[in-house]
Amino acid sequence: MKLKIWAAVLVIVIGIISFLVLGNVVFCEECGQQVTEMPQDATNAVYDIKFELNEAGEFQVAASVDVTNSSSDSWSEIGFYLVPNAMNSVETPLYEDEDLEMEVSAVSVDGQEAAYTLDNNELMVELDTNLETASKAKVAIEYSMVLPQNGMRLSQVDDNYYLAHWYPMLGHYQDDWDIEDYDPIGESYDTDYGDFTVTFDLPKDYLVASSAEDGPIEATSTGTVNGENIKDFYMAIMNPDEWEFETVQANSTDLRVFTPRSANMLEETSELAVDAYVYFEENIGDNPFRELDIIGNDGYMEYPNIIEVAADAASQESVLVHEIAHQWFYFIVTNDPFNEAWLDEGVTEFSSSLFLSDYYDDEEYGFWGALTAEEYYPPETYVNLPLDRFEDESYYSTIYGKVPMLLKEHFDLLDEDGAELKFLSAYYKEFQFKQVDTEEFKVFFEDYFEGDQSEFLDSWLE
Repeated sequence: MKLKIWAAVLVIVIGIISFLVLGNVVFCEECGQQVTEMPQDATNAVYDIKFELNEAGEFQVAASVDVTNSSSDSWSEIGFYLVPNAMNSVETPLYEDEDLEMEVSAVSVDGQEAAYTLDNNELMVELDTNLETASKAKVAIEYSMVLPQNGMRLSQVDDNYYLAHWYPMLGHYQDDWDIEDYDPIGESYDTDYGDFTVTFDLPKDYLVASSAEDGPIEATSTGTVNGENIKDFYMAIMNPDEWEFETVQANSTDLRVFTPRSANMLEETSELAVDAYVYFEENIGDNPFRELDIIGNDGYMEYPNIIEVAADAASQESVLVHEIAHQWFYFIVTNDPFNEAWLDEGVTEFSSSLFLSDYYDDEEYGFWGALTAEEYYPPETYVNLPLDRFEDESYYSTIYGKVPMLLKEHFDLLDEDGAELKFLSAYYKEFQFKQVDTEEFKVFFEDYFEGDQSEFLDSWLE
């Protein structure tokens, strides 16, 4: 069974504003509530990406990345994830006959041709002169690619193109460039926040949805989109004849919803999306981004400001809520998904279970998916394992099942109404636009609750 099917099964189972600045929170006089202000210094990469799609389905990509060395080390090379290079059956056996074709044609640094190595999804670009702390370099990479039909994530489906992890993604430097091989069991690429300008040229008019703020929905063949403080950048290029769509309002955010014309699910999807988004904003914290795109393409994946959800109404509920919750835990509060997957997937599943419990006033129903996932396969003792240390299906039972059920058990013992959401709100406020790890979570957890929490935490966090 393909991995995305496992994921699908387990997720199913399972305008004028005046601001009073208050640290990282501001007060919106128009809407009468505190909202999050985006930081101005969260990025260490500025991307300028241009691509063309021809009638034969081939992409020509020219990516330029202004990289700032924000570490205290001197760099002799710069590391990127170039995931398309690993999306074939040689590098990733799960791909079978879904090979992506890619060819790099040029790599340069500050306008001069540069030496590089490309192994699996690790692209290491050599520097003639070391890049010192606070210094900048411009790395340019040109390549072509043809997406596999019905592939995994980065894929062409009929006349629709889904661009996930498709560009050179600057790695997250921490003592070294620790760029793991691509692992489709989860998200294996660890990226930091960046600013993006993406210019596209298509052979005909398509609907375009991206991690940027795209505006009114209309088909186009050319355009430029911009986004700031974005963890990674996704774009969908969709045949207008295959989709119905609308824009609905959730507080001050536009939800742009795209569902298959044949599914007859647009209204139902939009209504649930609004309810879930508003719930998370009002109970966990304001989302400073003002547009979220929702695509019913059976992708079952989260990206900044855009999510892929189910393509049929029967499968939509838990998938949609889970992926919306990821905008809080994965995107705005971020983590290393290879080594710390529990911090985004587990906390997200816990959050979405809380919504479903409140939505139906039925705690058993809200956590039914997490409980079923935990019982599906024996989970690991410790949840904070890297992807390559999980055995068989234990990744899903541990991350999607054990983590939310452990958190539920802890808060059930407190017997305090709303304690779960108060904790998540405080956690979100503390770590937004930061990368958190297990040790930081444990320190926060100990400080937040009265009494020694080490026995509880040490039983499932190694």
